[in-house]
Amino acid sequence: MTEQQDASATDLGYLTGGARAAVRTGLAMLHARGLVVADPPGRLRRAGVLPARLEPLERALFGALHGAMAPREVANQPQVRRALAEHREGLIGLGLLRPAWRRIALPAMLVLVPPLLVARLVADDLVGGGAALLIVLAFAVFANLFLPRQTVAGARLLRDARRRHPVPGAPATDPAAEPGTAVALYGVTALRILMPQFARDSGLLQEGWWTRLLDAFRPGVPSLPAGAV
Repeated sequence: MTEQQDASATDLGYLTGGARAAVRTGLAMLHARGLVVADPPGRLRRAGVLPARLEPLERALFGALHGAMAPREVANQPQVRRALAEHREGLIGLGLLRPAWRRIALPAMLVLVPPLLVARLVADDLVGGGAALLIVLAFAVFANLFLPRQTVAGARLLRDARRRHPVPGAPATDPAAEPGTAVALYGVTALRILMPQFARDSGLLQEGWWTRLLDAFRPGVPSLPAGAV
């Protein structure tokens, strides 16, 4: 996968919201194919035979479903975790996703270490107070560039995808319509619009307030439309 048109729905989901969004996308795709149905309250189960052509993450999710299971339980199965790790490494290798150390350790170093060095320079009267503040702010701004999950290329790919696939505006009238890309790009908003009963009965909407708060402030994730909860 090197170009936007080659990006799979689960690729876009991982770039948008990480492993959780990729799993949500894969489960929505399996449901659209008639392979997974809701088993209320808040569980999923298989409903078909595994076809020959599926995305690797879809195949892992389908294989991990034994009986009725909650979405989080499915996502924590070893084969799904392996598939997600391979997915992540593939996106990192393509230059679309930043490794965790670069998103966390590098910004932390840029925020914490420079102020200590600048404080030493100020103490030695090598740098004035105003200049020291500007240096610290410059490093903080630079550190912020590494916080988003996506690289510049990954963010551009998502922008292009959202331009080509705007937020769904009405419930799907074609049950065979592929919702994967919409769910990947717009998360639970697309789920509520395209497959509301499945989303509600399967437990895919049962996310804690902390998760919703992180999504609201995560770079690259669009805000929910007015009226979305």
